[in-house]
Amino acid sequence: MKTLFLILLLNISIFAQTFSFGAISTVDKSIMKKKLTPLIAYISKTINHPLKFKTGFDYSSTIEKFKNGDYDFGFIGPAPFIIANNNSKKTLQIIVGLNTKTNGYFHSAIIVKKGSNIKSIEDLKGKSFAFGSPKSTLSYFMPMYLLKKNNLDTKLSNIVFLGKHDRVAKYVIMGKADAGGIKESVAKKYSKYITIIAKTQDVPDFVVVASANVPKEIVEKVRVALLKPEAQKLAKFIKPSATGFIKRTVKDYSNLKKIMLHVNPNSLK
Repeated sequence: MKTLFLILLLNISIFAQTFSFGAISTVDKSIMKKKLTPLIAYISKTINHPLKFKTGFDYSSTIEKFKNGDYDFGFIGPAPFIIANNNSKKTLQIIVGLNTKTNGYFHSAIIVKKGSNIKSIEDLKGKSFAFGSPKSTLSYFMPMYLLKKNNLDTKLSNIVFLGKHDRVAKYVIMGKADAGGIKESVAKKYSKYITIIAKTQDVPDFVVVASANVPKEIVEKVRVALLKPEAQKLAKFIKPSATGFIKRTVKDYSNLKKIMLHVNPNSLK
């Protein structure tokens, strides 16, 4: 049995001495690495093989690496997960989803600088707006969907993309944009300086995944390990509001896929 397990492990990445764990960096890379280190260590112990944290230059490059199977395991947001799996022969395997106090769902917030005369989403007409990455769930697709529903997407004076949620918050605080779209947890971090004027509908949270190269037996082994009571505390390091991990399937993200295509028909390319 032990010999069979070692053979399966070698099939993951024949030439790799250390398996990789990739992640979309929604915050500074060093912070993201720190958040994920306990999870990576736990998975490494589970499969009895070292894992090395990796990420790309930005959202797009990291998604491409997920799509190409460059990461053996990883942690990825909902929209990037959908993009990485679209028309890809190396489909990512969902291991578990991040569970939270809101049953594994999260949403984004539209923010303005505290004291702004913008009091509601209707007041955004003719205003400038900041997004994170054009491939971000909570810093593009969800806030843009809300803007489109209110017929405001074509009535903004200017749109900028800043890459990360924190940058959007700081941009709004500095008055360089009238409003912005970010995940609510980041908005709360800057609550002293910004006001939330609207929130989007909920979408499933981030997922822990494995590449198509990882044998299903190992994926199941990691899934069982991450659903154990002892592993639930690992989620807290990733997000304070997280309560553990939860079972997820591709179907859980079907509604988000529809939203993404509504926002941009070419978003999955």
